[in-house]
Amino acid sequence: MFGCLSRIGCLVLIALACVGGWYTKDLWYPRVRALVVAEPPVRSLTWMPITKDAADRATAKIAKLSERNGPVFTDLTPSEFAARVMMPAMKMLGTSAGDPEAAIHGDTLFVRANVALTELGDPKSFGPLASMLDGKQPVVIGGWLDVAGRGVAQYHVVLFTVKELKIPGAAVAKIIARVGMKARTEVIDASAVALPLAATVADVRVTKGHVVLYKAVP
Repeated sequence: MFGCLSRIGCLVLIALACVGGWYTKDLWYPRVRALVVAEPPVRSLTWMPITKDAADRATAKIAKLSERNGPVFTDLTPSEFAARVMMPAMKMLGTSAGDPEAAIHGDTLFVRANVALTELGDPKSFGPLASMLDGKQPVVIGGWLDVAGRGVAQYHVVLFTVKELKIPGAAVAKIIARVGMKARTEVIDASAVALPLAATVADVRVTKGHVVLYKAVP
């Protein structure tokens, strides 16, 4: 009899917890949701396709920096910079990434593509999220840029989502480490991907929807 009463008591407690959770969901649900779901960076982002033509345009612009009477800086669109300079970072999206695009908001450079989860590493590293994802999914990566040293910039990853779900920091760190770069040095931050810069580039800034490359002074 006592066992029966104990089970009934447990069921009552569970029922009360469920009722309490329902009535207080406005307090705890937004916090729980914020842990796993990332809001869109901004709804008005202008995405540009990352193409070979974009890479060719960027190459031509960067080449002008080496001219004796050339400009002291050059503006690249998000897609031009991503296509020409960000190939190491784009490897985070895997070899089967489809429809890659780039955009800028504030000082953050975003790239996105449709990617198979297996391209990002061991699905188990994504924890419970892995069971919610299958096949190709929209992946968005966001980060800011700075110069680590002569000929090397770094892309600091601050956002990594798959189908709007935040990827755990430990999993992102493994993806970044896998991408890596042979020329990586101790000056490269652990949360960043090293990007090769032309010798003619001294600095890089993201501003007003463009990536600005500044000419190195001889």
